[in-house]
Amino acid sequence: MKDYFNFSRAERIGIFVLCTSTVLILCINSLKSNQVKLKAHELTAFVHEIAVFRQQMAALSEHVETITTEEIADQLFHFDPNTAKDEDWVKLGLNSRQIQNIRNYQAAGGRFRRKEDFQRLYTISATQYSRLEPYIRIVENVSTSSETKTTVTQTLNNPMEMEQAAEAQPALLIVELNLADSSLLTQLPGIGPVLANRTLRYRDLIGGFIDVAQLSEVYGINIELTERLSTQLSADSLLIRKIPINTASFRDIVRHPYISEQQARGILNYRRLQNRINNINELVRNNILEPEDAEKIRPYLSFE
Repeated sequence: MKDYFNFSRAERIGIFVLCTSTVLILCINSLKSNQVKLKAHELTAFVHEIAVFRQQMAALSEHVETITTEEIADQLFHFDPNTAKDEDWVKLGLNSRQIQNIRNYQAAGGRFRRKEDFQRLYTISATQYSRLEPYIRIVENVSTSSETKTTVTQTLNNPMEMEQAAEAQPALLIVELNLADSSLLTQLPGIGPVLANRTLRYRDLIGGFIDVAQLSEVYGINIELTERLSTQLSADSLLIRKIPINTASFRDIVRHPYISEQQARGILNYRRLQNRINNINELVRNNILEPEDAEKIRPYLSFE
């Protein structure tokens, strides 16, 4: 019996170490199992809280927008966008960023000659334009217009002279921006080979022009030149190339000039979380796109 159950000091130490190690391993495994379950439980609760928070924010956003619209509606008045002051724009519901964009447009020589010119500013959303459009009153320079008409009448009061002037005037070249090549663009006054190539590269980046005014976004072409050429240009929005937002890669999205890298990552993260983006309003409600940016990029996105 002593031979089988009598242990030396070294053997007793070994048995103690073995037992202690076994107990520690069992405890560690038990803690890991509980920790995994706890993390899974916390993640589920977190996702649920996110969904609830988004619903609350969407409801609050709609409520605030309704209140703001009702308050501003009482302040609307007739205005001329060419002469309106900053405080007038504030009363009409425009923010500081929109006012600054209008000032930049005017500083570059831009002028609103028709109500539709005001709508072409990408900083003005379609909703804002529809609300302000009935109050737009553009005052033209009547004296200048009358003088011009009088001069033309006096100069071409003879039918023979009018016929000769019509024959001497060359046919006006009309260029479709979404189909023109560089050789055709260089036939426009003020557009040389360099600007023509830049226009084609920008057209490829943006996916095509939906409005002639976008030509001023090409580096080297200012608003004044764009306005001078506007009667010779057309932009068929049916020819633009759209981004399939539910299948596009990060590179396809971020290469568009209207989408920043941060916005592109936000779109992809939201798509990964929701599996699908149904419309651009979702991106606005979740603060991925600003309303002004959304209106600008809207024609170039496809949600099929």
